[in-house]
Amino acid sequence: MSSPGKKIDPVDRLPCMMPDAWPVFFHRRRPRLIQAAAMPAILRGESVILSSPTASGKTEAAVAPLYQRHVSFGRKGLSVIYVAPTRALVNDLYGRLRDYLDARAEGLVCRYTGDHHDFRTPQGAFVLLTTPEALDSLQLTQPGKLRNARAVVVDEVHLLHGMPRGEQLRYVLRRLWAAAEEPSHPKDRRHTVVMTATVRDPEGVRRHWTDGQGEIVTVGEPRRIQALYAEIRADTPSERALQGAEALRAWLEKHGESKVLVFGNSRNDAHRLAVSLHEKLAGSRWPVHFHVGILSAAERDRVEAAMRKSRYGVCVATSTLEVGIDIGDIDLIVLADVPHSVYSYLQRIGRGNRNSDTCRVLALHDGLEEKRLFEALHHCACRGLLDDEHEYQRPSVQFQQILSLAWRGMRSGDPLTLGNLEDRTGGLCFRDVLDDMLETGALREVRGALIPSDKLTDECDLRKMHTVLSEPMRQAIWDAGTGEVLAYGESDPEGELLFLGGGVRRISRSASGKMFAEKAEGRKRGVLASLPTARRGRDRGLSRSLVWALAEMEGRNPRRWAFDENGLVTWGGFRYNLLLAAVLKKAGADPEVEPTAYGLQAEAESFGPRRMAELVKQVEKAGGISLNEARRFLQPSRYYDRLGEGLRRLEALNSVPFAACLRWLEECEEKVET
Repeated sequence: MSSPGKKIDPVDRLPCMMPDAWPVFFHRRRPRLIQAAAMPAILRGESVILSSPTASGKTEAAVAPLYQRHVSFGRKGLSVIYVAPTRALVNDLYGRLRDYLDARAEGLVCRYTGDHHDFRTPQGAFVLLTTPEALDSLQLTQPGKLRNARAVVVDEVHLLHGMPRGEQLRYVLRRLWAAAEEPSHPKDRRHTVVMTATVRDPEGVRRHWTDGQGEIVTVGEPRRIQALYAEIRADTPSERALQGAEALRAWLEKHGESKVLVFGNSRNDAHRLAVSLHEKLAGSRWPVHFHVGILSAAERDRVEAAMRKSRYGVCVATSTLEVGIDIGDIDLIVLADVPHSVYSYLQRIGRGNRNSDTCRVLALHDGLEEKRLFEALHHCACRGLLDDEHEYQRPSVQFQQILSLAWRGMRSGDPLTLGNLEDRTGGLCFRDVLDDMLETGALREVRGALIPSDKLTDECDLRKMHTVLSEPMRQAIWDAGTGEVLAYGESDPEGELLFLGGGVRRISRSASGKMFAEKAEGRKRGVLASLPTARRGRDRGLSRSLVWALAEMEGRNPRRWAFDENGLVTWGGFRYNLLLAAVLKKAGADPEVEPTAYGLQAEAESFGPRRMAELVKQVEKAGGISLNEARRFLQPSRYYDRLGEGLRRLEALNSVPFAACLRWLEECEEKVET
């Protein structure tokens, strides 16, 4: 018993509040700050938005109290759906949570992705780990397995918020809750836990992901970053790969880090660097691995396991390893290219030195301009300056939802109709999109049933409708020795080289048309294959946060506009300056204006922030900028081109960040320097 007047630390109450979960997740250790702050609200069944740096313990902060609720309410089957943005993160979480829970009972942790269908029955399960696309498929075809869900966890939400996949997931969650059974106990309520390491607008996340409900829990300062630099000089991508590999070889021989994770911006750049590193480090203690999205599940698993279990290793990756995957304690993060955003920079450096307070980052830069960009990213990361977000409604994602429901209704014998559409979407009408689909022939009504067109039916029968990402046709590449699939190619790489299975392989084609990978011998082995590019949207140039950082590093005030020999300097970043240029053209004020990341190449001396804000409001009220200009803001979505002209225009105009641009203009000072 505590003495009178003695204040009890709230953390000391947690073992009593979580008698079943505490010994599982916190045996002989004290909760971290984010865990102590968030777990009481989750234990009460409240929705919570968790925001804290990488490696701060957010997963346990969510799962431990949810497990306690699972036990306390005597649930006999699956009660928690845990959604992660990538299959690699699902696989990592699957291993981590099984380490905690397998000793209690087998089958508590289940997994369902395009690679792994480990989820057989909800009986005896606690948590299902899945991706947005896999959950869409599962809820559509086997909704009964999810009917007792009580909580949803959305991990790394910044990779979904403001993106087509995020909108898709929110629609799927509406379907999930609409089909779920009502809890029998009044306190056994449904709730959502959303987690992120980097988000600028947590209120916006709460509004879109928890219907404006729930507590925002923000804990922890950004991790310390030890920024290191190595200069390279190259005129071509191939030279950059060779110079980068040589710089990293010299660094490793001098400093001797055991495990290194190298990030490139594109698959082909990362591929060239992996091959060059493999040659430079041949015979050394550091095996080289390659991790990108086109690899097969088995090959990705092999790479992750090798990095996790081996003492030494260098892994070259793209964004596939940006999220919170445990591949061992990484001693050094290497940035072979300048990340496209502050978010990407933070995610990449967050993979390193997870067991310490300081992350060591080596940036390979070609000249002073690239070094300044790396320094600006470091400036933003240390000060918590994040990129702006823009969430908007996409008819193309609603198209995907209607198509999925129509196909399922046709194949199940319980057709989708005009009368039951709202029930099956969880209370959403989508009537404008439905009418458009009927008008364009994407759907037809047959005796009241809504049936997809023959072409769309064929796509759905191949189960391609569960994603809103634009995906090309790809062909499997098989290991000539083991017969396993190693990767998937888009073009015909016959005779070319790929870095697969820890070595360089030559691609050949059999008489049956199959592609095989076999070891390539000799120094002059051939030409590297061109890998399929990831569909990530248009290059929006430098963000406002990054440009503001560059201004502050130069001793300039980014809130104050100025004129120079090139025109108007706004420090607005490429996207906002692109919008200002489109507004000036639409208003007839300057038809020749051109945007840059730093400002406008224009003669518009009379346009300061206030006048520009007035023009933005006028143009938005009058119907927006031109369609061609609006399309420059669009994020790619699989079914956009299937929409009728009116809805394509609507989605393009929705993508224009008018509101965010106006908020930026309000931050700017009215005075313009000359």
